[in-house]
Amino acid sequence: MTSVITPVDETPNRRAPMGLAHAAMSFDAHPRHVETARRVTADVLGEAGVRDRDAIGIVQLLVSEIVTNAIVHGHADSVSMRLSCDDRAEVLIEVDDHSSGSPEVREAGPEDEGGRGMRLVAHLARDWGRKGTCTWCTVQAGPAADG
Repeated sequence: MTSVITPVDETPNRRAPMGLAHAAMSFDAHPRHVETARRVTADVLGEAGVRDRDAIGIVQLLVSEIVTNAIVHGHADSVSMRLSCDDRAEVLIEVDDHSSGSPEVREAGPEDEGGRGMRLVAHLARDWGRKGTCTWCTVQAGPAADG
C-alpha cells in the first residue's frame, strides 16, 4: 500500500509574512514518515530565515522524537503534524496521534533501546506538554536571518 502525505493546510508557505513560515501535514502512522517530517522542518525553518545548522538539527531531533513517539505509542492509523516558526525564530511543534494516552519522560537504562525520546524533548524544548491528543513543544531556533 502506498502512503500519501496529505497537506492539512492548503495555504502555501510562500504567502506567509516575511520571517514566518509554517507547515501542516497528515500521514499514515509508519516510521518512514519521520524523515519526511524532518525534511519539512528544515524547509519551514529555511523559509523563516533560520540559518543556524545546530538549531535546525535540534528542532529536527525534537520533531523526530515526537513523531516517532506518536507512531509507536499512538495506536492510530494516522498522525498529524503542525510546525510554525515566527519572526523571532520561536518554533512550535504540534503532533497529534489521535490517542488518549500521554507521553512519559522515562528513565531508560543503559541497555534499553528506547525510552529516551521524551527525556530529550523535556531537556531541549523551552516548554512542552499535551493538550487533548496533541503533544506540543516550543524551542528557540536562534535568531532569524534578516530578509
